Amino acid sequence: MSSVDKIKTLKTVRGKDIKLRYTQDNLEDALINQRQYFDEDGNQLTPITPLLLARQVPTNNPTIDRLGKSEPRYISACFGSPTNLSGQSEYKVLIPYAPGDANQTEQIKEIRDYVSASSFLVPQSPLALTYQGENYIP
Repeated sequence: MSSVDKIKTLKTVRGKDIKLRYTQDNLEDALINQRQYFDEDGNQLTPITPLLLARQVPTNNPTIDRLGKSEPRYISACFGSPTNLSGQSEYKVLIPYAPGDANQTEQIKEIRDYVSASSFLVPQSPLALTYQGENYIP
């Protein structure tokens, strides 16, 4: 098999950004980007859920990030990925709902229950979820 054939057999990850209305811990709203990844067949890899999409904002501005240097809260979803050297892939999924909002808990459940059609992820549901709260950087 030539090196070109080897490259063609690897799943290629492609991405695009979606813009979200994000409620900060101080209950102020900001607009931020969520990166959405796809394999070469167009199958979604990132657990983009209905509650996340409910916060989507249509805009043509490709560089929205109104949090400055601060880090938004997110879930890191870990999947098995045999084609990666590490054997896994991790995808950050933003949690745009403030703590205490019932939709925050429901979105975390949606991420936990997410199943991808991609053969790039094995198994096709998350192996582990890790929650990261907001970090403020002045």
